[in-house]
Amino acid sequence: MSRWIDNNLADRLYMVNRISDLKNIDQESVEKDWWVTTVLKALFELSTSKYTYFKGGTSLSKGWNIINRFSEDIDIALYRDFFLIEKGVACARCENNNQIKMLRKASRDFVHGELKNELEKKLESIGFNVKVEAVTTHMTAEGEKPIDHDADPTVLLVHYPSIFNSGHSYVKPVVKIEISCLSMKEPFEVKHISSLISDEFKDDDGETMTDIATISPSRTFLEKAFLLNEEYQRRHPRTLRMSRHLYDLEKLMDTEYARSALQNVLLYTEIVEHRKKFYHVGGVDYSLDMPDKISFCPVGEIQNRFRSDYENMKSSFIYGNPLDFDALLKRLEELQNRFRQMVL
Repeated sequence: MSRWIDNNLADRLYMVNRISDLKNIDQESVEKDWWVTTVLKALFELSTSKYTYFKGGTSLSKGWNIINRFSEDIDIALYRDFFLIEKGVACARCENNNQIKMLRKASRDFVHGELKNELEKKLESIGFNVKVEAVTTHMTAEGEKPIDHDADPTVLLVHYPSIFNSGHSYVKPVVKIEISCLSMKEPFEVKHISSLISDEFKDDDGETMTDIATISPSRTFLEKAFLLNEEYQRRHPRTLRMSRHLYDLEKLMDTEYARSALQNVLLYTEIVEHRKKFYHVGGVDYSLDMPDKISFCPVGEIQNRFRSDYENMKSSFIYGNPLDFDALLKRLEELQNRFRQMVL
């Protein structure tokens, strides 16, 4: 089968420009979407594949076609049964906090070691001599610091050769992969995945298509609301590239998946309890995720920072006709009222 990257440069540029015009997004974003899809397919062809689930915002666009947003990262759940069954790691039973901490360490070692090497070899076997980087540091309010050994998710970066040299500030020639050993795996369905290029030029890019286990939007919807509510409780809430969660919630709020989630008391409480048990971020009160207390609309200075981030995202990652920020906030206030009406 054919691949976009195997075409000559002129044809590749033509296809990218065509999608860029159709979707009203940057050329770099179209190119990156192709690499995201290619790396995603490779991940589901590794030895861990039967324990791997596609989740997060990227799954909403590529798996469920709910949002008109290009996503630069790949969120993966590597279900803990992999470590218990395939690796014989007893702490994967997660019967107490110490076992959970030990599993996070085992997962980080595995992802940065065996999985990273296997992914590099897989990409090389299909013709890509790209660098896969294990991320071991992150930026904090005090500057760059080492990431804790027991942190989850574990991050890999796939650096790819771009055909553009614009130095775009928001779109980088890097695919970010976040792999969590602590995620829930249900509910999910097997969904068809393809690139923006293959959607328009099937004869020129059929090889990037694949079918993979993808987490239900009902769960993703609730998790995004909880994530924002919990983030605002932190000492230094993140806002860079976080406005995507606001956009995703608004796009989801009138779907059958959101309606189902707000009627599913069992799913709601299971996710809250799961986050409390497995993530347990210091300073976060998980009881505030309950419908009568949850608050995912940004206010004050955080709102201003979200506004700036949203404007940057609109120009690079959202295609179609997105709402302006004030209209988005009004919709989210309506959604927050829907949460308030839920009875547990």
